Amino acid sequence: MRESVMSRTDRRSFLAKGGVSVLALGPLAAGIANAAKAAPAEESGKYDFDTPYNRIGSASIKWDEAIRDHRMSHIVAGMGIADMDFRCAPVVTAALKKRITHENWGYIDWDSPGPKAFVQGLAEWNRKRHGITVMNPGNTGIATGVDTGLKTALRALAPPGSKVLLATPIYDGFYEIIQGSRLGANESLMKWVNGRYEIDWDDLERRMTPDTKVTILCNPHNPTGRVWSKDELTRYGELCLKHNVVVLADEIHCDFVSKGNSYIPFSTLEDRKIVANSITFNSGSKSFSLAAMKCAWFFSTNPELYKQVSFWNYDADISTLGMIAEQAAYAGGEEWLNECVAYIDANHDFANQYIKANIPLIKVGQKPEGTYLVWLDVSAVADRIGAEKLANAENKKPQPVYILTGKPLPVTAEDMVARWFAKNAYVALNPGTLYGLGGQGHMRMNISTARPTLKAALDSMAGALKNLA
Repeated sequence: MRESVMSRTDRRSFLAKGGVSVLALGPLAAGIANAAKAAPAEESGKYDFDTPYNRIGSASIKWDEAIRDHRMSHIVAGMGIADMDFRCAPVVTAALKKRITHENWGYIDWDSPGPKAFVQGLAEWNRKRHGITVMNPGNTGIATGVDTGLKTALRALAPPGSKVLLATPIYDGFYEIIQGSRLGANESLMKWVNGRYEIDWDDLERRMTPDTKVTILCNPHNPTGRVWSKDELTRYGELCLKHNVVVLADEIHCDFVSKGNSYIPFSTLEDRKIVANSITFNSGSKSFSLAAMKCAWFFSTNPELYKQVSFWNYDADISTLGMIAEQAAYAGGEEWLNECVAYIDANHDFANQYIKANIPLIKVGQKPEGTYLVWLDVSAVADRIGAEKLANAENKKPQPVYILTGKPLPVTAEDMVARWFAKNAYVALNPGTLYGLGGQGHMRMNISTARPTLKAALDSMAGALKNLA
């Protein structure tokens, strides 16, 4: 997806920041070079994911904005916003270079051969890679992003003042979409069972009230890393069908599934009535790290639902380069993606084992089943640094106003933990309270980076926490 504008380091990104110059902030920490000697060797493959790639100075939210927001003198790792630190698939660069030689950037004709082939290619990719046979050019729309597509669907299907059901904690951008659509978030807190999150089915169904018209289902789930089983998805779909709640399936993290787990597209469920009560949203922006290219897609087997959403979708906003990049990725980037997924899976093993062995103040559960995100329990860190007291002191000062509500944003204990790690470990993480109900005492960490960088970040966090003793 795409991280929403106000989910950067925190939602204060809309506001003017203090004048800290990126030019004065220095390069990546030298610790990365040292960590490379101790980090596990790169998996054999055609592509290099193991060499750190410096993104500082490229207007990167994950790195440049983190440095600016936290006023960091230097940075070991930006591990907040959900994009990857690797060079993109070479086929993408080659396709963009070829298109740039034609020096005109007029509107796209979506009925011309190139764009039509792009949409057909989306259907073919999803059929071959994910077993989705119900997607075709006649029921597929193109949007600038999954968030944009979801906004369009909410406008079409959820009357102002109604509610949107969420299984929380969940991707923070959904809250901004919901608030911006003048809707309410109907939060169903998930349960922590044997080291992973599970849906509280009784609570979920209780929240399917007449004023709840849609639900956003995150599959795989951001930030918890759950990859829902067929049984779980079917049960979710049955309840929604029973209570007339339309399922908006956000499946943007679908390609990042850890070994031993399987991504089940909602559209492949056996009950066609359940599938017809849904719209699926996806993009290559996560799989191929093309968030800046602004290109996504949605589809539904239900002609009426598709018509309602398509009415509000404006494909003239699509970037030509975005379409070219995704078309190239889907046509020739699968080998790169497979190696990338394997590398990140090994990163998950490394991070999970490292934290359990070396950072006792941070708790993690089972290895995430999917995504390239890790959900950290930092409640012990918050207690040790007095985060609640620090937040209370900050809230006595004037706070910036959140643009969607017109009200000040309170500083949370999790914000203070994020600031502590930035100041003491030079690592940028996302505060858990951004992710709604259930985010208290947690942080989200993005591990889609070179393993030497990942090790340097974990070493720095471990070292900073040892100094607390």
